[in-house]
Amino acid sequence: MMAKKTGDTSQYASELFLRISEDKRRRILDTAVEVFAARGFAASNVNQIAEAAGISVGALYKYFASKDDLFMYLVEVASARITEYVETVLAEDIRLISKLERLLRLAQDYSKIDPSFIKLYNVLSSESDGERATLIARRLEGITSRAYREVIAAGQQRGEIRADIDAGILAFLLDNQLMIMQFSYACRYYGERLALFVGEENVRDNEYLIRKIIAALESMCEIR
Repeated sequence: MMAKKTGDTSQYASELFLRISEDKRRRILDTAVEVFAARGFAASNVNQIAEAAGISVGALYKYFASKDDLFMYLVEVASARITEYVETVLAEDIRLISKLERLLRLAQDYSKIDPSFIKLYNVLSSESDGERATLIARRLEGITSRAYREVIAAGQQRGEIRADIDAGILAFLLDNQLMIMQFSYACRYYGERLALFVGEENVRDNEYLIRKIIAALESMCEIR
């Protein structure tokens, strides 16, 4: 997971953390993601993260005031990164179907870049902490859900997609597809589930999956 660059500010991380070397910040954040993903938020503690990262507990508390702040900083960094990637794709002057294809490829790539965070997201989405789940959903998906609705509505105005389709419903279905694709590459259960539906040989063929998903979207939504 990429950390913020030195000079950035955050309500969750101390200025000291933002001033240490990028390699050290990356190591601490990657370790925290791995621990949270393996144990869940409630069962994880700062001692485990500090030991796995090779730093003292005291040092970690100088960087983050609490486990909650460390966790929310991870969400903050992931949110910024996802938003940057998605908005870059959606801002391109290309047809709607091309944007959807690039979003699918982005989901593939991101699951390979940050598989531990995808696993973490999967774990947290199934936990019973409703307040935390709400906060995560709003931070990670609030911006993208709005962006998807807007780009679909714009495609409808240009005549690239059926006008009678609810942009919010299609955005929800698209986001679900992107999320499950990420889970399928990063989490064994979802990978096995995908194989049951599309076949073992097709799971390993990324291009096949992209082509068939796009073909289904084009047919169902009459995307031109």
